[in-house]
Amino acid sequence: MMKKAYLILPVLALAACQSEPKLPAVNQPAESAIVGLATPVQLRGTGVTEVHLGDYINPEKIDSFYLPAEVSASNIDPDQRIIGIEPEPTLGMETFMRVFADGQPYDIIIHRSRKVPVEVRIPADLFDGTVTIFGSFNAWNRTSDTMVLEGDDLVYRSEFQPGVQEYKFFVNDVEYTDPNAEQVSNGMGGFNSVLEVKPRGEKPEPIRAIGYEEGTVYLNALPESQDLKVLWDNQLLPEEYIHHGADSIAVRIPSNAAQINRSTLRFFSSNEAEWARELRIPLAAGKPIMNAQNVKRQDWSSARMYFIMIDRFANGDTANDEPLNDPEVLPQCDYRGGDIAGVLEKLREGYFDKLGVNTIWLSPITQNPTDAWGLWDKGGVRTKFSGYHGYWPISNTQIDYRFGDPEVLKTLIDEAHAKGYNVLLDYVANHVHQSHPIYQEHPEWATDLYLPDGSLNTERWDDHRLTTWFDNHLPTLDLRKPEVVEPMTDSALVWLTDFEFDGFRHDATKHIDLIFWRTLTHKVHERVNRPIYQIGETYGSAELIASYLSTGMLNAQFDFNAYDAILNVIADESIPMERVVDVMNASWDWYGQHNTMGYISGNQDRSRFISIASGDVLLSEDQKLAGYTRDIGKPQSTAYQQLLLLHVFNHSIPGIPVIYYGDEYGSPGANDPDNRRMMKFGELDSDEKSLRDEVSVLEDVRASEMALIYGSAEIEAISESLLHIRREYLGTTIDIYINRSKDAVEIPAEAGAEVLFGQELENNMLPALSAIMLKKS
Repeated sequence: MMKKAYLILPVLALAACQSEPKLPAVNQPAESAIVGLATPVQLRGTGVTEVHLGDYINPEKIDSFYLPAEVSASNIDPDQRIIGIEPEPTLGMETFMRVFADGQPYDIIIHRSRKVPVEVRIPADLFDGTVTIFGSFNAWNRTSDTMVLEGDDLVYRSEFQPGVQEYKFFVNDVEYTDPNAEQVSNGMGGFNSVLEVKPRGEKPEPIRAIGYEEGTVYLNALPESQDLKVLWDNQLLPEEYIHHGADSIAVRIPSNAAQINRSTLRFFSSNEAEWARELRIPLAAGKPIMNAQNVKRQDWSSARMYFIMIDRFANGDTANDEPLNDPEVLPQCDYRGGDIAGVLEKLREGYFDKLGVNTIWLSPITQNPTDAWGLWDKGGVRTKFSGYHGYWPISNTQIDYRFGDPEVLKTLIDEAHAKGYNVLLDYVANHVHQSHPIYQEHPEWATDLYLPDGSLNTERWDDHRLTTWFDNHLPTLDLRKPEVVEPMTDSALVWLTDFEFDGFRHDATKHIDLIFWRTLTHKVHERVNRPIYQIGETYGSAELIASYLSTGMLNAQFDFNAYDAILNVIADESIPMERVVDVMNASWDWYGQHNTMGYISGNQDRSRFISIASGDVLLSEDQKLAGYTRDIGKPQSTAYQQLLLLHVFNHSIPGIPVIYYGDEYGSPGANDPDNRRMMKFGELDSDEKSLRDEVSVLEDVRASEMALIYGSAEIEAISESLLHIRREYLGTTIDIYINRSKDAVEIPAEAGAEVLFGQELENNMLPALSAIMLKKS
């Protein structure tokens, strides 16, 4: 029961405590003050966590808010509705706060930190020099955490999430493993040390939706020690709606949900040690959606994304072709003629219909320079580059004439929407090209190219991540300054107001201050009258990635940690299968099992998966140089099967499966620019055509099964060869088995199951390098 009340007065001082008003009837407002579903507040530890109420509700609309008695609160910035929350020792693992806006209550879950104290200790004389520790817990930042001398030991103390953490030491510019810890391959020819962090107590039982009868949803029974809270969208249901039986829990759906076209039941549970992952059930007119055909494209849980590098996809208008033809620029680094008209042509031909995706992500289309910049000079290869990729903007609001014009872009978006597709735009906010008028007129808006110690501030991805430049000709904008944030967010908004884009893929997210994301998303909520999805790009720890996810910031990010894990276990049988299980559990702990994170088959910054699996490109080599100096040709036939396993994995887990153009048929290549070859359409060989056909089947299965769109998720390594993923939704279970081995393996018997993907098995033997999806209702 909440006991502490805070009223926000005109000066926004916290008022004296008063008793909580009687719980109001459960009614949805005609227009919710919260856009979408309120993400839980994640307390970061035992100290004060900064909470931006404006992430959820326009601060001008907030009347008051209420907190449980076991939470202390303070005003950090009353004008911006920023408060500090600090848990008392008696606070449970899961509680909630209530915010009133325009007289309407909204309930927001508060998650207490799951972190537990951790100590790493080594002999002081083990290394000669200052020792820092880095790993999966600090985004692999080599310089952020220095070990402290205590007697004869060097010690590092912190708080980590439960689970497996990998780490190394950094001494005198050299990386070392811990000789006293278990070692695991890092997938790049080296090893990391492993630390298994135990939770503070027994994990809670997962919440599963096991059935539905008119007006009532049934969950699995939970232990008495485990609390359950149910929200209808952003409103807590009274306890009278929940009945605990011996074998199940019955949850009544509010009767007035029948009057609302679309709403969501949300289930939260916790015990004294931890909180369980949230479960969601989407409702249409008060009934759970049972048929995936009733899930609309604007529901991003059902998205199936396809990334297009425009210059390398299809040339629909040769009149706008303009390669630099500069002798200093190698052909693979120059424009190749792809354009928006080419994407439109393939849309009209039905390419995306046949493949089965429903979301098209376009690479940046803003104007880039018309001359050569940058320099690669290594291994006997020397080249400059054109801006064919689109990531060097000299304008943030004009379309590059080599890609098209507003008319063809609007036609593409309109026709895509008519076919039921979302269209995302890749947007670059972090930096501009030095020829950009913004930099020419306001050089003070950029961060410093040189650091105080005189060193160059380029590619300092971790130790100076908010200020580093990507290259000498690409000034990073100082998006910590409001005077820079305001015009840059207005520029981004142009693409949503002048065009009907459905959202953004944001480049270099972790290098941009949170003030930019809060400002942009606030403007989107205030000025754009349609659902907008925003997904970011961040390489780093799950905690760092999650710090950008909020109702008031980004909807999602790409889960590169998951990609690295599944790549390694499929391509290299020596890497334990448990690696991907550990990473996925960490991801779900941070992002939830109803996330809309992006799960990629590859991207423009990585060598093609199929060439790594084939052994044509080594993770331990300079992969960019490999693409310049040798022909990375057709992969081995087994690599096509391994790439299919990656696609199966991405289409089996929660989140959004993302196909990097060409990965549907197995385009080979080393790293940039070799991984950006021209797209192939009609000239596929038998291996390529077979893979593309299988991916199309996967897309159809993903689109048609609610258990794959909204089901709860569990993952386990049955053996070193066999990965098992289970999705469950209202009485339907889908079991996915992935065999990475070059030998057949036995899977558990699934009597009466329907094969959704894969071949019928003999004696439950799953063939080498294959997968199967089995459905039971």
